Amino acid sequence: MSAAVQVIKREVQHLQRDRGDCFLTFALLPVLCLLVAWIFSAGQPDHIAISVVDHDQSSVSRQLIRLIDASPAVEVVRRDSSVSAAVDAMRQRKVYAVFVLPEQLEASIYQGSSADLLLHYNAQYTSYASTVTRAVQQTVMTAAIGISTDRRQRSGESATDALATMHPIAVIATPLFNSGPSYEVFLAATLIPALFQIIAMVIAVSIVGRELRDGTATQWLDTAQGSLFTALFAKFLPYFLTLALYGAIYVLFFRQLNPESYLGSGLLIYAALLLMTTAAMAVGMLLVGCTRNFRMALSLAGFYSAPAFAFSGQAFPLVAMPALAQYWAGLLPLTYWLKLYNQQWLAGAPLSSSYPPVLVLLGISLFATALGSYLLRRVAFVPGNWGAR
Repeated sequence: MSAAVQVIKREVQHLQRDRGDCFLTFALLPVLCLLVAWIFSAGQPDHIAISVVDHDQSSVSRQLIRLIDASPAVEVVRRDSSVSAAVDAMRQRKVYAVFVLPEQLEASIYQGSSADLLLHYNAQYTSYASTVTRAVQQTVMTAAIGISTDRRQRSGESATDALATMHPIAVIATPLFNSGPSYEVFLAATLIPALFQIIAMVIAVSIVGRELRDGTATQWLDTAQGSLFTALFAKFLPYFLTLALYGAIYVLFFRQLNPESYLGSGLLIYAALLLMTTAAMAVGMLLVGCTRNFRMALSLAGFYSAPAFAFSGQAFPLVAMPALAQYWAGLLPLTYWLKLYNQQWLAGAPLSSSYPPVLVLLGISLFATALGSYLLRRVAFVPGNWGAR
């Protein structure tokens, strides 16, 4: 115990001297997490700019424009005289969609014929495109039902019969999870654990790699009275506890922010987050043992952890990825934590169905720790392996 305390004191003294490592340990993760939470704090994209081209200039077209502009998801910021001018504004990212109302719109409606309204949207931005399309379609559908019902009532039908005629078959779509839908729940709450994985791995590479870089590995082991287990455990403990504190704040923050969205066990999510952090730190230690080079290990840590969110299946379905990408996702601790997040915390799945990801995270932690410790025992205390930056 005294040896472990001495190693911890040695780490604290280093952090007092090295402002860069101090910032990496205590400040970088909170700053990044707050930035991500702030970016997605709106929950849903709203007031997306669109342009309107009104060739009809009738009371019906003006009413449709007012209804669309009243939708919280979109905002009519331009009224162009031609489609070409509106599309040019779209190319300049002044707007993200163009809504075109044709000539004779009102006349067609009151003559009993149909009319086609055009919506040109920029599919380069899928979130914008889907939001605008959904908002415009819902608004136009509601207006169309109102117009048709009114027209049928004028011909003698009752309001109930008119609505039944308009909807002989209806689909009632009921969202079970993330009913908002909220991008804060979908992206912010999942990007932050990706940051945990990156920071945990970089910290692990830094605290072990600098002992080789500076040639102080023997001093480190001597402080631990020759026990590699004590040397590793005590060195990692202050950093792990710091990340554990930030993890608790993360879970409590999002649980309180969207209590209706989180149905499962926050305690299990927190425990899994700690296990993912352990796995990430163990992999970072393993990279130092494999490369025996601080700079190379840091580069590999970035290569391994930085694109993890893209391969995790959260933003793009994992089953739609090539087999190689799916295998790569299987090597990332974040993939299994996100599975738990979606399955347990959002969907409220039974605890009995959530143990496979936990076992995988535990397996990654144990394997990387065992192999990394073995490699460090062979290379960390050999002077010939010191000094590589």
